[in-house]
Order: sequence, then C-alpha cells, then structure tokens
Amino acid sequence: MWDRYNIINYLIECGADIHKENKYGKTLLFLACKRGNENLVKYLIEHKVDINKKDKKGNTPLHEACRKRNKNIKNSMIIIVKYLIEHGADVN
Repeated sequence: MWDRYNIINYLIECGADIHKENKYGKTLLFLACKRGNENLVKYLIEHKVDINKKDKKGNTPLHEACRKRNKNIKNSMIIIVKYLIEHGADVN
C-alpha cells in the first residue's frame, strides 16, 4: 500500500481525507514516517498535511521518524527527518 501512489492519489482525488486520524490520533503522515516511506512523506507534505500534528500521546510525525527502526530503512529515516525539519517540523 505504501508504494501505490496512483491508488493514494486516486483516493485523494475522490475526496479521501488525508488528515483523518486513527484511534491513536495518528494520520497517514505518521504511518509513512514510521515505515520510512520518503516519497509518501513528501507527497503528503506537498498536499498540506499538518506536519506538527500530535497524536494522543503527544508525539508528532518527527518523533515517529526518529524512533529506532529496522537498519534497512535507516537512510530513509534520515532523509525523512531532514525533510520534515526543512518543511517546518517543530524540533522543540
């Protein structure tokens, strides 16, 4: 799902809410950060998602991207963290 941008784009064009939260208060941006999907992160930010949205525990997408993850996606996480900060993520 994470790499199927044509499906995601189609859903958005049909009115899907990219700001929708799950039961934990996380949006699609949180999940893209968690999975290290830099293309989806960039796509969502270009579509004006709230980059500083907090989930129910007070975490942001930046927190999600900074968490220790699989070594195979380490480089993607670094790129995502830089991109989030460059586009206004609150580092405080």
